[in-house]
Amino acid sequence: MPDDEPTTTSAPRRPRRHWWLLAIPFLWCIVAVPFVNQKAYVWGSVPFLLVWMTAGVIVGSVAIGVVFAIDSRNGDVERV
Repeated sequence: MPDDEPTTTSAPRRPRRHWWLLAIPFLWCIVAVPFVNQKAYVWGSVPFLLVWMTAGVIVGSVAIGVVFAIDSRNGDVERV
């Protein structure tokens, strides 16, 4: 009796320790804001907290890009 379902061999899962990089934006925005909010520094005419949060968007984007690049290199990203 022929088997209609294709045989799938699952490759061993690689450790994804680089996914911990995705904690950086969380720590940047949630954990550090109470400490940063105490600074009365004004950069130009922009409050330091706004500069800090804007930098957090850039840092978060870089962290997501690095994780995506590592996953793409390892072949873990599905192409649609």
